Amino acid sequence: MSRLLDAPGRPAGSAPEPRRHRRAPAKGRTRTRRAPGRILAFAAALCALALAACAVPGVRHQLRASFTRLPSPYTELYFAGEPSLSHGEITAPVTLVAHGGSPGRYRLRTWVTTAGGRVTGSRTDTVAPRRTETPTTLTARLPAGGRAHKESGAFVVHVALVGQTQSLHFTLRGTP
Repeated sequence: MSRLLDAPGRPAGSAPEPRRHRRAPAKGRTRTRRAPGRILAFAAALCALALAACAVPGVRHQLRASFTRLPSPYTELYFAGEPSLSHGEITAPVTLVAHGGSPGRYRLRTWVTTAGGRVTGSRTDTVAPRRTETPTTLTARLPAGGRAHKESGAFVVHVALVGQTQSLHFTLRGTP
């Protein structure tokens, strides 16, 4: 047989090529392959730490609060009844309900205008609900301004929470 058929790519009688080994990492680099035992030990330590942290009441509370949708506080404002005009005075019953958090003090501004926009009376009251979720009703009494009513034929009662965007208005039409 010829040399070419005996060993393709290698002369007859020569030693086999040495096996290739992985190169050592370059300076400053570490190997990326880790021992499975080290990873398992790290995972076990992490689980033990998480279980120990969950045993502390403060940590449990924070975890529960972070995964629970908590309601945001808001204030509800509405007319408790229909505003009315009687003997030259406008009476407007207004109810305020504080939801969530602790109730504070609210400033409630009430004013009356003619249909043309002229202010006939205004007042600002402080409302302090005793508890949350409990309606607090205030009845605002404002002068109507007799001559202004005869000119326009209607009044507009405005109510607003000072420092907030909530406001109400009610139009009194054809009142005597």
